[in-house]
Amino acid sequence: MSLPFVIPKKQPAVANVLTTQANDKSAAGKVIALFGTPDDRSFLPQFRELVGPVALKVLLDPVEYPTSMAAKIKANGITDIICTCPDTMLTLLRMLPDFRRPLNKNGSFKKLPLDDYHGSFVTLPAETLKTDYDVKVLILNPLKHLRTVPEAPFVFKRFISKITKPSSWFPQTQFTWEVWTPAKSQQLLEDFSKARLLAVDIETYHDDELRLIRCVGYCALFPDGSTHTVVVPFKCMVAHAFVRALNATPVAKIFQNGMYDNLYFWRWNVPVTNWLHDTQHIFHAWYAELPKRLDFIAAFAVREIRYWKDDAAGSDYNVYEYNGKDCWSTMMAYLSILQEIPKWALDNYLVEFPLVFPCIHMEGDGLLVNKERFERNKLRAEEKLKAVAEPLAKWFGPKFNPRSPDQVKRLLTVLGMGKDVDSSNVKELNKCAAAHPFNELIISAIIEYREQAKLLSTYFKWEKFWNDRLYYKTNPAGTDSGRLASTESSFWCGLQIQNIPGGTEVKDWIECDADWDGLAEGDYAQSEARCVGYLSGCTALIDLVESDKDYHSWNAHKFFGVAYEAVDKKLRDLSKRVNHGSNYNMGAAVLLDTMGPKKAAEARILLQLPAKWTLTQVCQHLLDTYAKTYPEVKKDWYDDLTRTVKMTKKLVSQLGWTRHFFADPSSSKPALNSTVAHGPQNLSAGIINQRFYSIWHDSVYGDLRGKVRIKANIHDSILFTYRGVDTPSIVRDRMKNPVQIRDIKGVTRTMLIPPDMSVGKGDKLARFWGDLK
Repeated sequence: MSLPFVIPKKQPAVANVLTTQANDKSAAGKVIALFGTPDDRSFLPQFRELVGPVALKVLLDPVEYPTSMAAKIKANGITDIICTCPDTMLTLLRMLPDFRRPLNKNGSFKKLPLDDYHGSFVTLPAETLKTDYDVKVLILNPLKHLRTVPEAPFVFKRFISKITKPSSWFPQTQFTWEVWTPAKSQQLLEDFSKARLLAVDIETYHDDELRLIRCVGYCALFPDGSTHTVVVPFKCMVAHAFVRALNATPVAKIFQNGMYDNLYFWRWNVPVTNWLHDTQHIFHAWYAELPKRLDFIAAFAVREIRYWKDDAAGSDYNVYEYNGKDCWSTMMAYLSILQEIPKWALDNYLVEFPLVFPCIHMEGDGLLVNKERFERNKLRAEEKLKAVAEPLAKWFGPKFNPRSPDQVKRLLTVLGMGKDVDSSNVKELNKCAAAHPFNELIISAIIEYREQAKLLSTYFKWEKFWNDRLYYKTNPAGTDSGRLASTESSFWCGLQIQNIPGGTEVKDWIECDADWDGLAEGDYAQSEARCVGYLSGCTALIDLVESDKDYHSWNAHKFFGVAYEAVDKKLRDLSKRVNHGSNYNMGAAVLLDTMGPKKAAEARILLQLPAKWTLTQVCQHLLDTYAKTYPEVKKDWYDDLTRTVKMTKKLVSQLGWTRHFFADPSSSKPALNSTVAHGPQNLSAGIINQRFYSIWHDSVYGDLRGKVRIKANIHDSILFTYRGVDTPSIVRDRMKNPVQIRDIKGVTRTMLIPPDMSVGKGDKLARFWGDLK
């Protein structure tokens, strides 16, 4: 990948808010002190290996006063500090000239989590310590993470190298910044238009009715390798004109999660030209399992930096400075990443990043909400909630609240779960239900009530909609597998579009815009099941998905020993649950959590299993039926995946996407689950993402313009509105995407996942999402 800019040459960091003067003593001359907690003691041997052959002093009691810290530094000749104690961290931060301790909304001091500052690397000034040298400070998470978090050894080692190998880090520039004024407009526009690269960031107002932009920041990388940042208060038309002009320049732009910023830029008619780079997406393309927050990415990529995300509180000036730090950190992190990122991760980025454009298009468009139908369905949902509450009120009295954790925990104790019940979550409820049929009756009623209450509280809040529309965000960097993830909209409203429940309770009031003929949804049939079959080379599974048999009915026939023609809806649904659980390598307890005690009890009766079996035993039996039917999947394929990840720490999909794994699937059940789920999920996502982007491109720039408007990419389907009765069939044809798949035995086959297209029920076109099959 050629770079349209110059990466700065080696140069000293300059002391300021974010960067400090380097103090490069040789490793042999360093005295590193670990200021930790007693809980760190058990993990010291592993930590010692990461630090390497340097003098190490360990102090596991908190240090609460700056004077005590200075005394310990001088008494022990400490040159560098690694801190894993929250109390000591606060003491160290208070010794920094620029530190402003953040406040809660009520005016009290905010508690500072270690995880926020994980990787922060700062300097205690000599004048503060009353010494003749500065002292470097590195903040890390508790040492127990070295055993409990798969990626922790890798991340800790990298952060510790800020002390032990300072010359290996990217040569960051000085953070300099200014606040824009109208008088500076022309000169700043001329200077910043000559930049090789611009890092851009905005600040907005939370829950603002008008969705205003508060300020816009730009960090410019100039041809000589220097940087400078300007922050524009977005409060007048002159500022608007400056932002519009600078955004329109051909200078390449970098963002962190730029879909957020660009959505607001679109709203205020200051669109960006040449958005080519994004730190969130390039980091996700490299290490999908690591956090994608800017503060973590910056700590990972930039040596001398401190967590600054609490610094915006207070005055407008503080907000502007914070905005400038975001821009500078984005620039430094991106340039640093480009210096060491491997080619396979850059290839991933070139696949992932283009997806931001259809995603932001969908987010700015949204879906129409029919208020009359919304109110009708809300009333129905409230009536259903009352109905499911009635038996619980009869059993435990009208004051019993099934959503109260304390009340339900006391009930679990009464039902035999012991006196130390510390949660009333679904896992604990299912454990209680599995203990006895009587428990199952009560717990199922509580779960049903909670689900109905959640439906009301999540989907029937009119304040979540804006301009009578449902807005939502889909993010290509939101999952480890490459599937788009959904959240509420960047406009601080809306719903997660991928979590809209099936049925008509919600979909019945999501409507097609008036000037379009209808809604349609193209769906890939048994997408992940096909991918499992072709990747594993399991011929029985391949033959099934390519036959004219109903997939879940045939599986029910094979799993449960029932004639294919005799499989009814209940058996088919049960087969579907077993297939889903097996594809994700679920254990019996997790399957029970997923399907719920009521369905598990029904399965025991439906399959005439022994009455003495617990619900966990029932779920284990269900999972065993899949393993017996498709042994090549559970044995040969899983073994091949485990070997590959153990040896290479990577899986490469048939479409070329490479994922790095931190955990060893041969020694961890969660790691194995993640490994076996990744292959089919990533392949399925890659296939639909290719077609999703292509169809969107044609709908904006090609022959589908004015005929198709993409609304959402939902797992294995594409939801869209259209004009023309033949248009859905055209989209269905364009969803066909044959790929060559090489299985673990070296056999190559062509896999084509057939797309189904739903346009309505019978001869009636779908005006509402609930009208689709």
